[in-house]
Amino acid sequence: MGKKDSDTPMSSELPCSTMKVQTEHASLRSYAVTADVLLAAQPQVGDWAHLAAEGYTTILNLRSDPERAALQGRNAEAAGLRYIHRPWPAYQLDREHMDELAAILTDPQTGRIVFHCRSATRVGLMWLLYRQLHHGWSREQAEAELRAAGYDDEALETFAFCADDYFERAAEAITK
Repeated sequence: MGKKDSDTPMSSELPCSTMKVQTEHASLRSYAVTADVLLAAQPQVGDWAHLAAEGYTTILNLRSDPERAALQGRNAEAAGLRYIHRPWPAYQLDREHMDELAAILTDPQTGRIVFHCRSATRVGLMWLLYRQLHHGWSREQAEAELRAAGYDDEALETFAFCADDYFERAAEAITK
């Protein structure tokens, strides 16, 4: 977190706002958190058919670019995948985002899902929050699952900070 990569601008609002920087400068990667859920960075054109061949049935895209989303939707659907676009924020998530994610994940039509953003950072944070809010998991249990899937210490540190921010904001909203 604290070191400056020569190509990556640093933010004065660490570490939640650095999720935006990570999102803009990340390479493709993915993390299988369960047999049915793959958290991923931006899939490329050739990935759609491969994901369908692996048995995934739904793509959930969090990216905010509507033109890219429309193109991805056509590519995913051409590969036989159900496509859902939800341009949820990279940080400052609200309970409604988490509840909508839970509805998508528990919908019988969803099947095996690839849940992606640009860098697999936002989806990792949302998965951590989802496990805590909708499964009653402790932070430690949710972090252990993400670590087992391949997320590193730096990512987990960011997720923890942003999760704390989420819960602080959610408590403020409830008490007002």
